[in-house]
Amino acid sequence: MKHMIQDTGFRMQDTTPLYPPLVRGELKGGIMYHVSCIMHRSFLFFLLLFTVYCLLSAVYCFAEEPPTFITSDSLEHEKDTSMYTARGSVLVEQGETIIMADEMKYDEKTFNVFAEGDVVSDNPDMFLKAKKAEFNLRTKKGTFYNAEIFSKKEKFYISGSEIEKRGEKEYYVKKATITTCENPSPEWCIKGRTADIIIGDRLKSGNATFHIKDFPVLYTPYLWAPVLTERKTGLLTPVIGYSQSKGFYYRQPFFWAIDEDKDATFIADWQSKAGIGEGAEYRYAAPGDVEGKHWLYHFYDKRAGQNFYELKSSHTKRSMDSLSGYWNLNLLNEKGKSFYREYSINRLERVNRFLESTGELTLPSENSRLYLMSQYIIDLKDGSDTSAIAQRLPELGYVVNPSGVGPVVFSMTSSASNFSRDIGVSGQRLDLYPKLSHSFGDKVILSQNLGLRETMYSLHKNEADGFKSSVHRDMFDYNITASSRLIKKYGEDLTHGVEPSLTYTFVPWIKKDNANVPLFDSTELYSRQSSIGLSLVNRLLDKKGEFLTTSMSESYNSYGGDTPFSPLSVSASIPRPFPITADASYNHYTSRIETVNSTVSIPVKKFSFSLGERYNQPNNTMFYDIGAVYNHSKNLSAEVKVWYDSKGGGMRDSSFIMKYLQQCWGITITVNRRPPDKVNSKPSELSVLVTFDLLGLGSYSARK
Repeated sequence: MKHMIQDTGFRMQDTTPLYPPLVRGELKGGIMYHVSCIMHRSFLFFLLLFTVYCLLSAVYCFAEEPPTFITSDSLEHEKDTSMYTARGSVLVEQGETIIMADEMKYDEKTFNVFAEGDVVSDNPDMFLKAKKAEFNLRTKKGTFYNAEIFSKKEKFYISGSEIEKRGEKEYYVKKATITTCENPSPEWCIKGRTADIIIGDRLKSGNATFHIKDFPVLYTPYLWAPVLTERKTGLLTPVIGYSQSKGFYYRQPFFWAIDEDKDATFIADWQSKAGIGEGAEYRYAAPGDVEGKHWLYHFYDKRAGQNFYELKSSHTKRSMDSLSGYWNLNLLNEKGKSFYREYSINRLERVNRFLESTGELTLPSENSRLYLMSQYIIDLKDGSDTSAIAQRLPELGYVVNPSGVGPVVFSMTSSASNFSRDIGVSGQRLDLYPKLSHSFGDKVILSQNLGLRETMYSLHKNEADGFKSSVHRDMFDYNITASSRLIKKYGEDLTHGVEPSLTYTFVPWIKKDNANVPLFDSTELYSRQSSIGLSLVNRLLDKKGEFLTTSMSESYNSYGGDTPFSPLSVSASIPRPFPITADASYNHYTSRIETVNSTVSIPVKKFSFSLGERYNQPNNTMFYDIGAVYNHSKNLSAEVKVWYDSKGGGMRDSSFIMKYLQQCWGITITVNRRPPDKVNSKPSELSVLVTFDLLGLGSYSARK
């Protein structure tokens, strides 16, 4: 029998021959009363099933809902018990929702509904299967037996011997199984004696076991974890690994969602041979373009009996018309200079020579800005002494942006700097550098710059190095450049552009005494010159754009003494079909190539190969960066990187990273190998780290 309810009225349509007189419209004798009773009971039962739909679809239902169709083999009403019963292939259809069961009962006094026999509810938000269901229409709560629930939006599966629905997305499950895998035999799942779940919020479980396929791998008497939310308090998935010298590694992160705009992560590290570490990270983002991240970490190396401390702190406030600033602190304790080389899984951190901390406050105005900045550098090389580095603590500066003043453009940089260090010359420096600029021309553009520079020093601990305590340096510089661009087209497919430029720079004589100052930064490299420089840039373009660029430059300084010519510099860039960049410098007087830097990236189907070269003849260094990336698919990728020192210790560092992603889980394996360090008598080191990413549960990317 098929029935339809629409708006506030209803009508009944028979699809079986149970009441042929009614279908034909033949109303005789007492049949009208019988039909009236049937229609009254049908209306109540249809209203019941319509409300059941509201419960299972977890939405608020209005009277203006789409039509509801109910099909069942039979319908009974027990007047004494106020119980309605529909039997045989009960089907409810309303919009995109269907509800099916072998039998449904409704108690109009208690508003309780009982459904048995392959109970199924399917709507855009949720799919439910159960052998039996009991729920209340008023409270919208109930219990499902031998049930499975799939939350379509969150891609979450819950099954159990008994599932109690306590709220819209809140469930209490006995003999629970939770996963986000779609396969009948999930790649991973969490099983617990009981589970208290709020989908999109959190999971609490007692006697929980983490399974890979059917094999249990981890057990905990109590589990609290975020469930399908980017920011929710709870334990995150751990990081595990092994190192030859440090033994087994385990990192357990805990995430604290403090507020919508701030959170914190706490981690505990354990290395079986090395020791125990702990750390905390605090992050925030506030209105007004304010954001920050602060990380503090401590590790005790029981082998060396040393404590390593690391502080990373960054804060930024951006503004174009008010006070803004930032700081970026990267600090290690003195005994922790080898911290990155020993413990970091980041290759760039392991091979980095310097660790820099900077901070700046800026107050902008219409065409200028006032700033206060500081800079601190740590030398990470073994045997180096950071106390010999001149630290800029602090510098106060004022910058005037280029502004038109009649036919010329005026700009200025000025700064008062304090350079501090424990070993070597320290002191203060005042530097004023205003400039006037002027350009004119069409086919050939002439650009002129005239700068006046005054620099004053007050030096301390200077006697041993032969510096005066007070130095005053005045000078000016003049620069004029003539540049042009010549373009010739060869048909419609090829264009050749040539950009020549000729530059003359004049810096008058600087007295030898006034030039004798310690080297703090590039300001001290200001030297006497009268030089002519020539540069030439060639560009080739096709329909797709530029595909080859080459440049060459050299200068002649008449004040250069026996070496007036600068090294010849050449460079080239090819963006297609695979990117290549290269530059080199050639010294005429030694007849040697002094520097070479090059990078090339070659994609071959699913592979991408890269090679970088860094050669410096005066420093006798030559490094190679070799890499290969393999992208088998969006699910599987691998990357290999090698840092090779051809002038020193050979292979200095190598790493291998493999990522595998599936529908409901992912794994990242990082392998690092460090060769023997003969200088510090350290053996080779091999370490492996494994990071899991389980869809629906919080994951953590290891910093170290």
